[in-house]
Amino acid sequence: MGILSLKQQKILDFIQKFISSNGYPPTYQEISGKFNIIVGTVQDHISALIKKGYLERTPEISRGLRIINPAEKAEASKFRSNIDVLPLYGRVAAGEPIFADSNIRGYIAFERKKRTSQELFALMVKGDSMKNAGIYENDIVIVRKQEDADDGEIVIALLDDEVTVKTLRKKKNRFYLEPANPKYKLITEKPFSILGKVVELRRKYRIL
Repeated sequence: MGILSLKQQKILDFIQKFISSNGYPPTYQEISGKFNIIVGTVQDHISALIKKGYLERTPEISRGLRIINPAEKAEASKFRSNIDVLPLYGRVAAGEPIFADSNIRGYIAFERKKRTSQELFALMVKGDSMKNAGIYENDIVIVRKQEDADDGEIVIALLDDEVTVKTLRKKKNRFYLEPANPKYKLITEKPFSILGKVVELRRKYRIL
């Protein structure tokens, strides 16, 4: 590992403390605000920290920084080559962009069986409208970004300002959303757009 300048060490320390406090790394903008420097200068320092072996960065993810533990680097490098870090999104506030950085609640490790250009993200499920399909509140679904899907596939749809998990149904060239819980009605009259298709489900078991 290379020798760090004073500023690089301070930035590295800040990133480490930020991860410890929040569970996810800071954005370049947050680092910029902390040290009162422009984002371009932050990028230069981050590039130096990566080159010197102190950080890793997952491309195209705003919170994609990771502190490297030198002891595990060599052993884990082969394993990490098949691992992606996916942003985990929570509820979306009205009027807020769906994939806004402020809506990221953490990150999920996802092992790809093969390298593809498909873009994935994770979403925490709210409510019980899909319980009969085995999807419960606080489950995490892994989603492949796409704007369409086939009849019977479980999708993430944008309905007004709300993101919802439902089964996509097609009848006579009309698409609608079907819940998997009899206490909820079919969504047939409201316009919606598809954000992606559910490809995996994660669940944390609670030990009492």
